[in-house]
Amino acid sequence: MTKTRVFSLAFAALVLAACGGGEPATETAQPPAAPAPQAPADAPAATYDGPPAEITITPVGNEMRYEQTEFTVAPGQTVHLTLNNTATNPAMSHNVVVLALGADPNAVGQAALSAAGTGYIPQDMADRIVAHTPMSAPGQTVEVTFTAPQQAGDYPYICTFPGHYVTMRGTMRVAQAPA
Repeated sequence: MTKTRVFSLAFAALVLAACGGGEPATETAQPPAAPAPQAPADAPAATYDGPPAEITITPVGNEMRYEQTEFTVAPGQTVHLTLNNTATNPAMSHNVVVLALGADPNAVGQAALSAAGTGYIPQDMADRIVAHTPMSAPGQTVEVTFTAPQQAGDYPYICTFPGHYVTMRGTMRVAQAPA
């Protein structure tokens, strides 16, 4: 048996011994906490009945920056996102990858470095991506249509072409439309 395995078994036995035996736990009576309000499991998500959001994003010339660094949509709104790659330098391929609420743009950008075969979209991080355009070469226009998340908040977007995520960033703000 290896030292690592012996150590692991000893540690597991110690943890199990610490969890069992001893005196029964006593609790002081506390009034039950009110449950957090939740929508019924079978309740449909609210749908947005307005027009789709038409969003166009362009890079700043041959720089690794987006001209549009923020846009706002309503929860559940259809979003038609167009990337018009106006760059002229052959090294300036771009995309727009909208990330999930709380997703780490650096982690997704780093993972994209080894995802050339999937257009620099890391498949093992699909749960952290709301939507993405295909990669576009300079002079190309690409697009994607998706439904905005129901949860309000700031959703980052980045370009996942190698190294671009560091400076090519923006925010898709999901907010209730004013009444």
